[in-house]
Amino acid sequence: MSSTEIFNTRELPIFPLPLVLFPGALLPLHIFEERYKEMIKDSLASDKLFGITYLAENETWPPPVGRIGAIAQIMAVVPLDGGRMNILTVGINRYRVIKYIEKKSYLKAEVELIQDQNDDYDTNTLMEEVKKLYKRAAEALKALNDEQTLPSELPDGAEDFSFGVAAVLQLPLEKKQPLLEIRSSGLRLTKLRHHLSSIIEDYEHRASIHTKAKSNGHGSSKVLDSLKKE
Repeated sequence: MSSTEIFNTRELPIFPLPLVLFPGALLPLHIFEERYKEMIKDSLASDKLFGITYLAENETWPPPVGRIGAIAQIMAVVPLDGGRMNILTVGINRYRVIKYIEKKSYLKAEVELIQDQNDDYDTNTLMEEVKKLYKRAAEALKALNDEQTLPSELPDGAEDFSFGVAAVLQLPLEKKQPLLEIRSSGLRLTKLRHHLSSIIEDYEHRASIHTKAKSNGHGSSKVLDSLKKE
């Protein structure tokens, strides 16, 4: 990717939601409100793109000018009764809202498209460190749930890789949004390393207890007692 910070501006329909979409992440949505039915129809008739901007449950609508979101590209549509629809989208570029434009029943904005800038971080080393922690987290969660709960395949490249990890980690939205807003792959990887380091011991501890419980059977009072203390 180019190191240019702002490489385009455009008008974009905006869908404020209490979630954070990362570039490369798949997001299914159920569309039922009239204004968003109209928005999706308009998007399908043009370039199949709209923006998803994080809006917390207790925030005032619309999201503040300047907030960073991600463009969602519509990949598939399943029409339902009453004009409702299920859609599958994928995150692509990030954007920052410059100003809102009152032209439709739904929100539209002028946005500037943004991407990571070059930095002085050793991203190759950071990626390897994050991969090791991610693998440990995936193995612990698999032991806890008896199935793979984190994807085994992640994108190449520091920016895409960091977004891939950020998208699947079970983090509060108030921690995910800053990861989307960071303009440095190295800094994002550093934050992800910190988040993974802070949760990995808990994951592995719970996985160990779960494994012991399975191997000893449900009648083991010692294991059951240890589980109750958690």
